[in-house]
Amino acid sequence: MSGAPLVETSYFDTSALSVEDRFRTWREAMDVVFEVNPYDDRTRDHYFARVESFLLDDIAINHCALGAQTFKRDITRIARDGVDHYQLHVFLKGSVEMVCGGREVSAGVGDFVNLDHSETFASSTTDYEIINVFIPRRRLAPLLRAPDCTHGLVFDSRTGSGRLLRDYVLALNKAVAEISLAQAPQAAEALVQLAAMALNGVALDTADPPAVADHALLLNAQVFIKNNLSRPDLGPESLALALGLSRARLYRVFAACGGVMEFIREMRLRRAFTDLISPRHLHRHIAQIAYDWGFKDPAHFSRLFKARFGVSPRDAREQGARVMRDFSHPQVLPEGDTKYAYWIANIS
Repeated sequence: MSGAPLVETSYFDTSALSVEDRFRTWREAMDVVFEVNPYDDRTRDHYFARVESFLLDDIAINHCALGAQTFKRDITRIARDGVDHYQLHVFLKGSVEMVCGGREVSAGVGDFVNLDHSETFASSTTDYEIINVFIPRRRLAPLLRAPDCTHGLVFDSRTGSGRLLRDYVLALNKAVAEISLAQAPQAAEALVQLAAMALNGVALDTADPPAVADHALLLNAQVFIKNNLSRPDLGPESLALALGLSRARLYRVFAACGGVMEFIREMRLRRAFTDLISPRHLHRHIAQIAYDWGFKDPAHFSRLFKARFGVSPRDAREQGARVMRDFSHPQVLPEGDTKYAYWIANIS
């Protein structure tokens, strides 16, 4: 294996920065996915962050020691960044209190937590140490029994499949200096299989209020919409037919989302935004991307896009290209590099 190219790594540490710059630098790196703030004035003035990361195929893994802080991911940010992956993290030290899609969740040492980045959450932590695993939805969701119901799940890393997952992640972290690019796909596939086994072993909460039936129906409808966004005939009639519902029931279920067509338009705008800023789609015309996601009139698409995201499609593409250039040529800074933030924001 001598001389074989190894997986890419990243190291970030605020200890070499001035006190005033430590949290600011961390916040700027995390702004690609989260809004972060110090827990309070004391933690801001004594903030620390150390992140050792590596990219295993298309899975980002990092070992973090961080000061107390708050995280937030709201619907506006979800729409803007197009990030669509699962974040599994195990607590080695410290604890967290979270609100995941309206549900209160807490976790401490030994607990694994799963976050679905297509859902809202807010959290408050103590000083803590964790290992994060960011897995693209396309890799993990097909292996899950309930891929859209795992947000905020907590499970024990000291027993059963949780322990297998934790031990494997810890072993990967220890062996990262020896993992070659050729070995990475197999190592990543094993990690995905273990993550699926652990999540599938968690008992989902079925003691919700009576609205659980409508909620389950809404989730199924949303999954169908996300999987069929490019269909030109996608709308209330085709959706009701596919799900075996009356249009009246469908409208009732989607009332909290602003309506069926509003939800479809929102999802299409998000997908268009993601394609516009993706390096893989820079060669494609904006009008073609809009057409592929169901927008036949480029001018109408541009108006909707700017109203939703605050920038024109052209400006969004330029911003995405600029960010890509900045992360592709990271500066050598006192704190190291922030490649890990780019990985988190762009794995798909």
